[in-house]
Amino acid sequence: MTDKKNMKKYSNTVDNKITVLLIDDEPVVAEHIRRMLTAESEIAFHYCQNPVVAIRMALKIKPTVILQDLYMPQMDGFKLIKSIRANEELKDVPLIVLSSKNDAAIKAESLSLGANDYLIKLPARNELIARIKNLTGSNKKARRRK
Repeated sequence: MTDKKNMKKYSNTVDNKITVLLIDDEPVVAEHIRRMLTAESEIAFHYCQNPVVAIRMALKIKPTVILQDLYMPQMDGFKLIKSIRANEELKDVPLIVLSSKNDAAIKAESLSLGANDYLIKLPARNELIARIKNLTGSNKKARRRK
């Protein structure tokens, strides 16, 4: 059973190549990220407001990349990184931390726990899309086609 209050799906097309799951307790951030990604036809955007149900949602939608906040009231973001990396089905999914904290120690801890990248909220649209595509390998595929 899905928790409709905490999980929302925004999809740009039916046959997307990249499935993004954002885990963040702030709906305004989710809306901003959704708007950034909406013009990208190869990206499907999914949103989970409650990190407690995020693993369950990720197992259901099978994201190709996860974006997550660090500071959420229901669960510490560091614990969420550990939970994602401990899950057999999710351990290799690229994970980008989105945080308001521009602190080297926090960035280092996130990366040492298994995050693949760290961006300060809210990143520029072109930077976010480039990092998503780089982590999912779609930029490499596009360069090979040229």
